[in-house]
Amino acid sequence: MIIGLFINGFKSYSQSSYIHLCKSAKYQFTTIVGKNGTGKSAILEVLNFYFKQDLWNANKQSKNKEDMFVSPVFLIEKKSFDKWIDNSYEFKSCSTHIKENLEKISEFLWNDADGEFTGVIRKPYIVDFFNQINSLRIQYCNEYYLLVIGKNIDSKSICKPMSIYEKELKNITLEQINNVIENYYTYIYIPVEQQASSTLKIENIQMQKIMNQNVILEIESLLKEKISVDGKNQSLIDHINSQLSVFMDEINNTVKSVDDTYEFKAERNKKQNLTASDIVDNILEGYFSKRTLKNDQKEVNQLSSGEQRRAMIDIIYAFLKNRGREDESYGRNVILAIDEPEVSQDISHCFEQFERLEKLSNEYGNQVLVTTHWYGILPVIESGTMLHLSNSQNSGNRFTAFDFYNYLDNQEKFPDEIQLKSMYDLAISLSTYIRKETSKYLLICEGGTDKRYLETLLDPKKVRVLPVGGIDNVKNIYNLLVMPLRIDKKSNSAKRVLCLIDTDPNITDNKELGKDSSGKIQLKRIQINVETSKVDLISLDNFNLHVAYRVTRIEDVLAPDIYKTIIENLLDESKEKNEDINFLDYNFMEDSVFTNLLGDTQFMYCNGIEANKRKAEFIKFIESNKTRLSYDYVKEFHERYKDKKMLNIPPVFVSIQDFFNDNILKNDFI
Repeated sequence: MIIGLFINGFKSYSQSSYIHLCKSAKYQFTTIVGKNGTGKSAILEVLNFYFKQDLWNANKQSKNKEDMFVSPVFLIEKKSFDKWIDNSYEFKSCSTHIKENLEKISEFLWNDADGEFTGVIRKPYIVDFFNQINSLRIQYCNEYYLLVIGKNIDSKSICKPMSIYEKELKNITLEQINNVIENYYTYIYIPVEQQASSTLKIENIQMQKIMNQNVILEIESLLKEKISVDGKNQSLIDHINSQLSVFMDEINNTVKSVDDTYEFKAERNKKQNLTASDIVDNILEGYFSKRTLKNDQKEVNQLSSGEQRRAMIDIIYAFLKNRGREDESYGRNVILAIDEPEVSQDISHCFEQFERLEKLSNEYGNQVLVTTHWYGILPVIESGTMLHLSNSQNSGNRFTAFDFYNYLDNQEKFPDEIQLKSMYDLAISLSTYIRKETSKYLLICEGGTDKRYLETLLDPKKVRVLPVGGIDNVKNIYNLLVMPLRIDKKSNSAKRVLCLIDTDPNITDNKELGKDSSGKIQLKRIQINVETSKVDLISLDNFNLHVAYRVTRIEDVLAPDIYKTIIENLLDESKEKNEDINFLDYNFMEDSVFTNLLGDTQFMYCNGIEANKRKAEFIKFIESNKTRLSYDYVKEFHERYKDKKMLNIPPVFVSIQDFFNDNILKNDFI
């Protein structure tokens, strides 16, 4: 996958910059947002140039051609890449040299390169790069190649700004390394202005690249299969190359008869013979050029621009879905780049299109890069990176990456246009979504930790859980969702929507909140009910100043046996670093109904008066590890219940299921 790129002198990029494309190496879906002219499309276009599919579009302010370049940063699994190189018809003869040099480059970039950039050459964009690499090193340095290699304006292979490693290469050139990478990946770029009718022709080279590998491999295997030809046991492709070589010798003998200095000869470091892939491409082109895509008996070029755009994404999705999640060692790993998928589309189709693009990445293993002006994408995408581009020429402020999982948890860092637009665009998008979506309920919660806990038992095929960054944002979204109902009661939700918040100690009157008279969209707070051993979902309009409320958070209503285990694991790891707290003074009861640490609790027990005095300090320590505990809980949950059913469902999930009046829990665990 491409985790970032260095760029200079292309379109709006007048100076060297490092663009951080992936917040997490685990997820390969990246959405690029920002105003016009900030360089969103340029990122996709310059990668198209790198993969030999476009020309260099020079920045008008850049005068020195020597400074113009692009160098993608690749993070490639060693096991799959090595296997592909060993089996590749084109590279297997020199696979040892290739792998040795890849290892050398990767070792340098992971461990030594940072120390080489000191003083004036340690530019801000270099710092940006190493900040990302340092965050990935522990998890990926042993099993993944880290490669920085690119091309200049003349398509000559370079490795700027990491040029220091080039002199260490043995028996291989940068051109050859680039050739290996270009063959391992398939880059498919769909610009805004590209015609769907030409893209969707099956003989189109991009369409061929995303076809089911079984078809392609079957043809290639026939070409490589050993057969008896002219008394020799050789493959058809070898026989063709042999005959062409003889024919080429005859041609050279003919031209040399005039002057022996004439000769037809392949360029150095270029492949000499035809490969099976070359012939496959021509077979597909010759066969499929006679067949065109139709929709309801109409040629694609007869559809509206929006219908054409939709058809293009639909067909690409269908082909890649049909391929499924393939082993990367097969090669032709897809990087799909689409400029503004929402262009000319009806808003009711945008959700579905973006969801499909996310699936191509997170379910089927393709890297997907999209640019967009439609902020409705934010609630649709559950995993991946949002990259925001600004007009600032300061690289430290120009590029900001957010994790889609909890992007609104970090909204204090958002650029102004996202802060202003996110809630309204989110509400408008959700308003359309809930009126169109008939297969999933929507549960809006406060933050990323809530989402992780809720998704342990809620079936993602039946409920979409969306964190929006705090109790105030949940209330705002609720108000914006019910507001249209005051104007048009027919614009109701197709499925029930639950806006779920904690019961905070500063609970107040909520007269300003709107209301959905149909009851399909509701705002509820969770509250422990000790008398019934249940978790009640309470409407906020039931506020009573004279009633005592029990503070309740999602952490207070989890599975006690699991929560006990992960807290104890945390305490065991933290003893030496926190000697001022005697962790042995506190015990946890897994037979408790709830997991609350505050207030009256049967979950935590203090051993002695001194422990009780320091209880607040102890709880503060646990809550300072809130995010870590949520991840540990999910991991422990799946390990514990991967082979057995959960006998005691936490009551909060029972209450949520009752609200939706449907079986929305995962069948694997209950």
